[in-house]
Amino acid sequence: MASKWFAAFLGFLIPPLAFVYLAKLRIAVLCLLILLGSIIPDFYLTPFKGVSLLPLVLSLLSAVYAFVLAKKIELGSNRKWYSHWWGVLSIPVVFIVLIFLIRSFVVEPFYIPSKGMSPSLKAGDTVLVKKWGYGSYGSLGITLINREIKNRAQAERGDVMIIKPPHDPRFFVKRVIGLPGDIVEFGDKQLLINGARVNTEDLGKGMINETLGGNTYTVKYVKANSPLRSGQWIVPDGHYFVMGDNRDNSADSRMWGMVPAENMVGRVLIKW
Repeated sequence: MASKWFAAFLGFLIPPLAFVYLAKLRIAVLCLLILLGSIIPDFYLTPFKGVSLLPLVLSLLSAVYAFVLAKKIELGSNRKWYSHWWGVLSIPVVFIVLIFLIRSFVVEPFYIPSKGMSPSLKAGDTVLVKKWGYGSYGSLGITLINREIKNRAQAERGDVMIIKPPHDPRFFVKRVIGLPGDIVEFGDKQLLINGARVNTEDLGKGMINETLGGNTYTVKYVKANSPLRSGQWIVPDGHYFVMGDNRDNSADSRMWGMVPAENMVGRVLIKW
């Protein structure tokens, strides 16, 4: 016989799993659809009321229904693996492990907290980052594998990358400007790579289009010139020179130096 209290416990915490445990897969799917559908009204109720009780109400209803249903169900000796307590609990464990591995090795979302990459990326944007190939594998502060530099994919000029600066354990998002061995010069809103000017187009109002490494993007300036952020840098082997697109309001290689190749986490694919 199914445990009434265990079914109610699951119904309150993870409603669909309660009905998987009771071998009522159609009800489990319906419950999942209701929960997903509740996201929209919950989104509008929360700012209007200050707090939304909709998730709590749905959890309580699921718990009560699972409890009542468990009293009526007789699960025989041929019950499916997922209708055992250990089977139903293995589902979220496998799901969590799978998500962690995907975040660690394939792609991972990152939140953009600052304006350093504006206008390309604004504060509050979320980006999806490709991690496969770049050799720094891990997530949620846990490092699983750090491959040798020679076995890693190389960042290209113009790529927007998630990085760890040499002085800070936090993640930053910056654009790759200089590769190992490059001579980077910057001043008066103009980049030079190995003596060659980077193509630019003045859009007015402090906005300039740059084309670098086959990537065309818009950078922003808020001052006529920033002498303190100008200069010439030689990129050593195993390092990259990075900058933010918000050129007068970005902490980057002009301030804290080159980024070691092992600190390149992944390349930004999309934003939303």
